[in-house]
Amino acid sequence: MIDQQFFHTYATLFLILYVIFDLIRNRKKERSLLKRFVFYSSIYYMIHVIKFTLFPITFIPFAVSVQLVPFYFISDSLSSGYIARAYLENFILLLPLGLYLPLLFQRLRNLKLTIFVVFLTSTSIETIQLIKGLTIGSHRTFNVDDMILNTSGAILGYFIFKMMVVILNKLDVKM
Repeated sequence: MIDQQFFHTYATLFLILYVIFDLIRNRKKERSLLKRFVFYSSIYYMIHVIKFTLFPITFIPFAVSVQLVPFYFISDSLSSGYIARAYLENFILLLPLGLYLPLLFQRLRNLKLTIFVVFLTSTSIETIQLIKGLTIGSHRTFNVDDMILNTSGAILGYFIFKMMVVILNKLDVKM
């Protein structure tokens, strides 16, 4: 079994080596430390997204579950008076991506493009989980509600980015 800790340890070690290599190799370039920090932290964030969504890899077949009815699990849990922790986690999971995308890519400072990229990311995660379940076994499911919550969280992240831009402009800080 390949677990979350195994992946996290080696991916983080690789990132640390990359940061050291990048800082030495590009020490004379004019890329600011803030931009480098944003880039490195976005990679570390993606390591966590992969860790939480695709691991553990168990090689033990599980029953594959697919939920394609929008808001089914959300409405079911709300009607019972219970809001699952998983819903909050799915909302928060891609929230930082809604912030990182416009920070890292000038072209993605457009809400529609950011939503499109985040939706593709969320759909890819769910599809990989489905493929894992059908092939090597996984306790993960394909759930359209997860995609809705992931995308909604990223939209909030995008609006946080927009608020940051307004505040930084007032403080005369250049991005």
